[in-house]
Amino acid sequence: MLRSYVITRDGAERLLFLLHGWSAEQHHLAAYVPLVDPDERYTAICPRAPHDLDEGDGASWYDRVDGTPVPDSFHAAVAAVDELIEHRSEQFGAPLDQCVIGGFSQGGFLALALAMRAGAPKYRGVWAMCCGVPEVHGLVLDPAANAGTPALIQVGDHDPIIPPDRGRAAAETLRDAGWQVTQAGYDMGHSQRIEMMIAARAWLSLI
Repeated sequence: MLRSYVITRDGAERLLFLLHGWSAEQHHLAAYVPLVDPDERYTAICPRAPHDLDEGDGASWYDRVDGTPVPDSFHAAVAAVDELIEHRSEQFGAPLDQCVIGGFSQGGFLALALAMRAGAPKYRGVWAMCCGVPEVHGLVLDPAANAGTPALIQVGDHDPIIPPDRGRAAAETLRDAGWQVTQAGYDMGHSQRIEMMIAARAWLSLI
C-alpha cells in the first residue's frame, strides 16, 4: 500500500486524492489543501510515489525512457493508486462517486488514466494539472464511459515539459465524450500558481 499523508476532516463525507509530480513527494500538493478546501468538505489523501529518486528526497510514479512512460511501470502505478483509492474509500466510508482524483504532471496523467480507462468506476471529479491524455501501450481508454463527470483541466501556457496543447487536447477529448469540463490556462511554465488553486477551490465547491 502506498505511503500517504492524510489530512482528516471530521464529518467530511468526501475524499480528495492528490497525486504529486515527478521529483516531489506526498506533502507537496497537501500544502494547498487548506486553500482549495477551506470549508473542510474533503478528507485529503496524498500518497507518495513508489520510486524514490537517487538525486533527492522526491519520488517518481513510473519509469521513463526518452520521456516516454515505460508501460509496465505505468500500469503498476495505476494499479497501486487504484488499490489505494479503494482501500481509503472503504476506510472512510466514502463511496467512489464521492472521491475526487487530482494530480500534477505525472500525477495528472495517472488521474486521467484512472478515470478514462475502460471500465473505470464513476468518480466525483478529476482535476488534472500540466498533463494530457496518457498514451501508454496496453492502456485501453473509454472516456465516454464516464460521461457527465466533472473535470478541471489546468495548463501552463508556457510549459516546456508538457506542451499546453496536450492539456487542451485532453479537455477537448473529455468534452467530446460528454464530460463536464472546466478548462483554464495560466501565464506560467510547468508549475502551480495560487490562481490555479483559487480556481480549483471554486470548482470543488460546485461539484
